Amino acid sequence: MSQSNAKILLTLLGILFIVGAVFLVVRPKKEAIDTLKGEINELQARYDDLCEKEKHKDEFLQETADFNKHFDEVLVDYPADLNQESTVMFLKGCEEANEYENLSVALPRPSTYYVLGEGAADATTDASSLESDSYVVETESYTISYQGSYDGLKDYLKYIADYKYRLNISQINIAYAQDAEQPVQECSGSLTLNAFSISGPNRTPDKPSVDVEEGKDVIFADENGGFLSASSFDENEGADIVANHSVMVLLNSADNDMSSGIIVAANESNEETYVTSSNNSVENLTFNITSEDDKKYVEYKIGSESYKTEVLSSSVTIYVKSSARVNDDDKNGVDVTINNDTDLGVYIKVADDDSSKPRFNVKSKTGNVKIY
Repeated sequence: MSQSNAKILLTLLGILFIVGAVFLVVRPKKEAIDTLKGEINELQARYDDLCEKEKHKDEFLQETADFNKHFDEVLVDYPADLNQESTVMFLKGCEEANEYENLSVALPRPSTYYVLGEGAADATTDASSLESDSYVVETESYTISYQGSYDGLKDYLKYIADYKYRLNISQINIAYAQDAEQPVQECSGSLTLNAFSISGPNRTPDKPSVDVEEGKDVIFADENGGFLSASSFDENEGADIVANHSVMVLLNSADNDMSSGIIVAANESNEETYVTSSNNSVENLTFNITSEDDKKYVEYKIGSESYKTEVLSSSVTIYVKSSARVNDDDKNGVDVTINNDTDLGVYIKVADDDSSKPRFNVKSKTGNVKIY
């Protein structure tokens, strides 16, 4: 190889070495330096931002505290869940506080309405599948049929507006009895009531305060545990008792053509069987049905007066012939106690009693007793 060719090769090798050094060492280093400068700039910007926020630390802490306080105040307006027991007690409270009666109520299952931080929910959202720290809004709508006075309805609307939890009425229909003497006292209609709940961290559902009597162990027994099998009197609501009965009770005003406003008799044509009162007051009337020496007896008494007679039929039938009250001064009536210590059925037919203030009121009964 000539000396000139060797110099050319050496020159080419030097150039290749320089180019390789640029691509393999210098360029990567430069890219790394540029990347590092970019990160430094980002960190510097974040540092400057944090320094600026540090200057306003107390303001941010106060705003956060105010926000949390306001959030808690909003949560207080909603229960932690929508359980049916609490709903039933709310509806019962509506009736007790106002001249208003819920005739029927539909109680649907609640549905997920909104998830805080995620937005509105759809029909496929399952609240149980959400994170435990999520605040979940649920809602349900009650369709209610009601009746009551117009004033009672207005009081009911105020009751909802002042209720401890947020509720709203999305639809309401009101009608009144045009043929009634006081139409506004006999309003009826339907409404849709919407309720909401918010569940989430540190949210404890209300424990329903249920103060109504529980059901009975055997649904076929009466409230006193006695049983009454089907009777022929059931076919016409005791109408047969009017013509054929063991005892008759007459309830009229004290100021009537008879000597007494209250008459109880085992035989209307025999005054010796009468137990009466003319006091123009509510009297305590007691019936005792007992067994003695394989015989059955019915005894009725008002105060110190009483009469006892043997029961010769397979049941005790009592016909109560009452009447509407004459005026506010007409106080006549009876509070009735029925003690049936036998296996006989006691069937009572009440006719023509005052619809608003009945004269015949059963205070207590034991044994097999049925009232038509």
